[in-house]
Amino acid sequence: MKVQEIVDLVKIRCPNIVVSTDNNAVINLINIAVIELYRRFNLKIKSETVVTTDDLALYTLRNNDVDMIVSVSDKFGREFKQSDTSDSMEYDYKLLNYRTILLRKPMEGYIYVIYKASPIALKDVNDEIDIPDAMLDALLTYISYMLSNTVNQDNKNEASMFYQMFEKKCQELDNQGYKVPLFMERPAIQVKGYV
Repeated sequence: MKVQEIVDLVKIRCPNIVVSTDNNAVINLINIAVIELYRRFNLKIKSETVVTTDDLALYTLRNNDVDMIVSVSDKFGREFKQSDTSDSMEYDYKLLNYRTILLRKPMEGYIYVIYKASPIALKDVNDEIDIPDAMLDALLTYISYMLSNTVNQDNKNEASMFYQMFEKKCQELDNQGYKVPLFMERPAIQVKGYV
């Protein structure tokens, strides 16, 4: 779905809230709503292959959409153990920040890093919104909540009502299986053309 379609739906859904004539304010609210849906439902899980050498242990992912590293595996699919404490010696890698890892033992070859990805920032009315169609109502409800909460501050009950509707819609989506688990099940790594 294009951003322009969401902008038009927002103007229809919230006719009594004055929105700026340019669409930048609404596009910013759409970005905030999409980020919230990505945060709640882990909508995009990706992987990056990192070439490793035996003289380097510190690696930063090249992709710009890294939100959080979920797991690290070797070329055989063996999952590395992450350090739970700073002084532990029982680990294969440590997270230094959201996109940088430190291997305990440098190794020659490559590793797979699976991570939760951020949404692409929307900048123009012709950009595509990357969410399932089933989340459209939740997206619009969250935007309505943000508009009511920021623009129409005299009526806090309306903002509260929209937020409760958003929570209900998110619960319905969760019940339908739209939430991707990050730590209970690991996404499979494809090795040699088969899983």
